[in-house]
Amino acid sequence: MNKTFPLLCLALFLFTACGKQVPMVQKLAPLPEQATCTIAILPFLNESSYPQGGDIVGRIFLSELAASGHFKVLQEGDVQTIYKQLLIYPNRLPIRKQLKMIGGRLNADLLVSGIVQKMYQRDKGNFVDTELTFILPLYNAGTGELLWLTYHRRLGAEYQQFMHIGRIKTITALARRMSQEIITDWLNQGMLPCTE
Repeated sequence: MNKTFPLLCLALFLFTACGKQVPMVQKLAPLPEQATCTIAILPFLNESSYPQGGDIVGRIFLSELAASGHFKVLQEGDVQTIYKQLLIYPNRLPIRKQLKMIGGRLNADLLVSGIVQKMYQRDKGNFVDTELTFILPLYNAGTGELLWLTYHRRLGAEYQQFMHIGRIKTITALARRMSQEIITDWLNQGMLPCTE
């Protein structure tokens, strides 16, 4: 047996084991058959100890979704106005009936909510540790039905390539990168972008 075979197996194992992690998407129901043009981002909940974590991640996700150019993203102020009209607290997830009302008033195709479970940024000597974990429920705006549930967790150190190059050192940069990964994954999993 060739002496390089065990080394090749070890290299293949390390390459696949240390490969890119993608967001985990649980599909509970099919997406609408027509292209998704209008998406409303609902206020994100913060279950982490990071102050304003839900607001930070929610706004970053909204901006990255709008920047992708594939969807029309409704204004945060319009969503907040509907929340006030329906007397929904921004620190609670709306129930299905409320989701239908929000979708109807905003004329949206999909609603995206979020729950930030863990978020931290700590200085550790010469580098900064960052970690972010959040869940994104995706709802049909017409029926209020939960369609997809996306879970994503990352450490800033996971992007490190050589020495400290590539390491993500701020929580906002990590949230931006993770949002881009989720949007790309959604498109790869069959979410049809708006063709207008």
